[in-house]
Amino acid sequence: MAYYADIYVIKKNRSKKDGLKFLNYFLPNRKESSDEYLIPQFSKKPIQTFHRVEDLMDFLELHKNYAQAIYWSNSDNKNPNAHGMLFYTEDGCMIFGISRDMNEIKSNRKPEKCLEEMQEFLETNIGYITYETPPEDTYEEFLNKIKK
Repeated sequence: MAYYADIYVIKKNRSKKDGLKFLNYFLPNRKESSDEYLIPQFSKKPIQTFHRVEDLMDFLELHKNYAQAIYWSNSDNKNPNAHGMLFYTEDGCMIFGISRDMNEIKSNRKPEKCLEEMQEFLETNIGYITYETPPEDTYEEFLNKIKK
């Protein structure tokens, strides 16, 4: 059974360009985990429905008060990143996430190396590693998690 390390980095922007650049670098061969996205997410009466993730990302870049979680699975078994994630927080930030199967980790593929690489790639030092846990909902909560 798989046991995942979740690596998260946060930025104070919602750039679609940054999100796609991140995904293309860390998870170039990916498959969306959903074919429908609701605004607000999980709403029984959505104000908008998207069927293309790129359109959703355009919307979320402009409408910074909506929270959303988007997931992709890896379709390349040579890539140690099993899943890619983007979390749009209700306070206008974006959390970039990677999940790695701890059963498949070799010394050069440890979560700590991935965190360092993500921080360098995204030009921030704000990130952490957890295990099978979603990230916090806001920038302040994310920072508080790191301080603990």
